Amino acid sequence: MLAAAALLAALSTGDPSSARPADPTTSSSAARTTRACPLSHLLVPRCGVLWGAYAQAVGGQPALAAFQELERLSGSRFSVVHYYHQGSDLFPTPWEIQLARHHRYLLLSWKPESGHTWAEVAAGAADDYIDREAAYLRQNYRKQFFLVIHHEPENEVIQTPGSGFTAADYRAMFRHVESRLEADGVDNAVYVMNYMGAQTYAERSWYADLWPGRRFVDWIAFDPYDAPGLNPQSGGFRRMVNRHWGTGVWRGSYRWAQQHFPAKPVMLAEWGAAEKAGSGRWKSEFFKTVVRDVRTMPQLKLLAYFSSPTPNVGGDVRPNTSDPSTSAWRALAKRSIFHRPER
Repeated sequence: MLAAAALLAALSTGDPSSARPADPTTSSSAARTTRACPLSHLLVPRCGVLWGAYAQAVGGQPALAAFQELERLSGSRFSVVHYYHQGSDLFPTPWEIQLARHHRYLLLSWKPESGHTWAEVAAGAADDYIDREAAYLRQNYRKQFFLVIHHEPENEVIQTPGSGFTAADYRAMFRHVESRLEADGVDNAVYVMNYMGAQTYAERSWYADLWPGRRFVDWIAFDPYDAPGLNPQSGGFRRMVNRHWGTGVWRGSYRWAQQHFPAKPVMLAEWGAAEKAGSGRWKSEFFKTVVRDVRTMPQLKLLAYFSSPTPNVGGDVRPNTSDPSTSAWRALAKRSIFHRPER
């Protein structure tokens, strides 16, 4: 889920997307901000920011229990539940549906290849189980949800002609999966293009070829982290989102999104911070910068934290890794800028 290279830098895009009619979605009674700011048909809040999380289950713990434990720790409910699926898995699962019934939205990341190359999926090799998934959704889940088609593809690109894994193959795969679902009657998915946000890939000649196209992408996502393998520095949340180095054209994820697709809403499908050695309050101070910095990035509309003890770059990014971090996290989770579900 967390590609190590994904954590090397932060990315972003924006795109003049065609506006869809506003959807007067029922909002939180716990936060007046939410009631005053309905979500659009694409689940974009008119003000404020959607607040979500993935909670890694540890030691045989069920996924549902892991998520509920993270909510208890946070002292506040999330409006978005993030989880991951592979191949011919049918989703959302019963426990995901259970959470979504309580005024939450699902952010589901799906890698649909099941042993096929991107080129093979684009040519129809996965159509049977794409069709099964579509039938499952029509029967079991009609609420709108975010669907990521193969998150973080950058470090899987093999730009050799015929590999089946070129950037253009990825684009064709994304388009085919979305088109097949829509042809099968799936009309409640909000499609997300989820980049790593790593400068090392963003500067490759093929990077632009990954983009599926404005018609196929509703939201743009990135997965930035501050963890020991990334040499956390001062500068806070905004520096994490727009991490860059050198004198090249890349200046960070959110800036990239705004440069190329300024009308597209942006989310962090994953983000997290680990403790910094020798600085016992670095992580707690980092959490204190989030709301301040989010307000400088008006197209950043969803934050989904990745709570895990073992990210690939090393370091524990669960929010409760120290008493100061736990306290700062709970204060952050209660900020009124975040949309919350009804109880």
